[in-house]
Amino acid sequence: MFGVTSCALNDLKPLRGRHSGYLSVVMLLLLAPYWTLSKCQAVTPDSPEVRELVNRGLKFLESHTDERLGGRCLVALSFVKTGASPEHPRIKEAVAACEATTAEKMRNDSVYSNGLAIIFLAELDPVKYRSLIERFAGALANRQKPHGGWGYEVYQTGDTSQTQYAILSYWELMQIGLAPSVKSVESAANWLLRTQDPSGSWGYQGKDPGDFKLIEQTDTTVSMLAAGLGSTLIAANILGTMQPGEDPDADTTAKEELPSALQEAKSEVKKIRTLSGGNLDREQVLRATEAGNTWFGKNFNKNLEAEYPYYTLYSIERYKSFEDFLAGNVDEEPSWYQTGYEYIKKKQKKDGSVTSPAESPCATAFAILFLIRSTQQSIKASLGEGTLVGGRGLSANLARMKLQKGRLVKEKKPTEIDNFLSLLESTAGPELDALLSESSGIDVNNISPEEIRHLEQLVKTGSPEVRLMAVEGLASLRSLDYVPSLLYALTDPDKRVVRAARDGLQFVSRRFHGFGPDDNFTDKERYDSLEQWKNWYRSVRPNAPIAP
Repeated sequence: MFGVTSCALNDLKPLRGRHSGYLSVVMLLLLAPYWTLSKCQAVTPDSPEVRELVNRGLKFLESHTDERLGGRCLVALSFVKTGASPEHPRIKEAVAACEATTAEKMRNDSVYSNGLAIIFLAELDPVKYRSLIERFAGALANRQKPHGGWGYEVYQTGDTSQTQYAILSYWELMQIGLAPSVKSVESAANWLLRTQDPSGSWGYQGKDPGDFKLIEQTDTTVSMLAAGLGSTLIAANILGTMQPGEDPDADTTAKEELPSALQEAKSEVKKIRTLSGGNLDREQVLRATEAGNTWFGKNFNKNLEAEYPYYTLYSIERYKSFEDFLAGNVDEEPSWYQTGYEYIKKKQKKDGSVTSPAESPCATAFAILFLIRSTQQSIKASLGEGTLVGGRGLSANLARMKLQKGRLVKEKKPTEIDNFLSLLESTAGPELDALLSESSGIDVNNISPEEIRHLEQLVKTGSPEVRLMAVEGLASLRSLDYVPSLLYALTDPDKRVVRAARDGLQFVSRRFHGFGPDDNFTDKERYDSLEQWKNWYRSVRPNAPIAP
């Protein structure tokens, strides 16, 4: 089914003869059922055709939800991740359902519901709902089984599917400063490693041999591979065992260090906060990853219809997003995404729902989260940047880059905040020009209140270049306190400043599709977006002033 691409048609030699036109049409018609998207026409979450599918799905969910707590949170999450207001009815009803959940129900409800409640609330507003998140997190930790996995109360075995939502919840907790216990994460990771099938996949109910001598598992499927391997990578990252940009062949146990002059320069790959004190076997994780990736490569396109397809696609998106993050080499147009897009496009009905064995709104929500690359969004937010580690956004000043292990990394240290402000006071110069071309080189981690006020003043009074850098500096702090200045910058006459303010608001709000404006906006679109951003800010800080 996936053997012929539309780009392959470009390589066909022209037919000659009196029937050449007719034969060309016939060949096109014969090949059409076997086409799939290829690199030359691949889609991304920002492609208009993808956005159309997402918007149709959201329209369906406007009037359809799920009665279970986890289902409500899943549907609401699809609205949160596409930039809906916290006042959206689906979001409000999910919050109400979370708040109405008693301690007893938390203990007895499914791991899915507990996990999805944590993920939803952490993505919505981790400050406002912190105490509620902590309650769900405590209930989730108490549901972990002695062997390390999570599962149904009536079974002794762990459930790979449920364990993935527990581990993803742990990752979300890490990002908002609520660290799970090292013992719990390490126990789960080791259970996942022990219950991998010798083929590289995972089964539904993991049979634990008690050691790392793998035994045959049952019900090994693509969805369980994605659940098992994705959870293994996430747990390894939480524990600091796997970090982005690391050399898998590096000797991490060496006690003696080389002289500083001989040490390899470290790249400035951004990392997500991790726990310390764990003792997960890195080599075991690498072996499991290699076996799992090999199995996935051989089996991905088989029998998608036989499983829960949209749940499977969302699981794949999580697994592949973390694989990309840890590898530090992102494919912006992966083939698995193209395949998933084509499948959803084929299965979406006129009302925006998707054809599914379960016929549940949850299936539509899973499809939306896959299409928007929900996990990739969350990783970007945790890194505090607009793109994952990779080629996009590469500095134009290649003279200040060097090649390390096949990757370009910066040689210079970030500009300290005091030097940054001094440069902004100047009207021109090569150092300011260099900073403008490489704003990621600004270090604002130790900025003082006085320096922040200075930046906010420069947003209003500096030259266009200085205003741009001041906005990017404030945006990098990722704080609601500076939203008024970013709102003010949306009115700037320089479109570069407006785009920087928009990007900053999207990161602060964790709404990556946000309220715009688009890059080539009109004044009407700009002020429409400004009003939407103001309404969002009032919803999260009702008593805060809008003006900076």
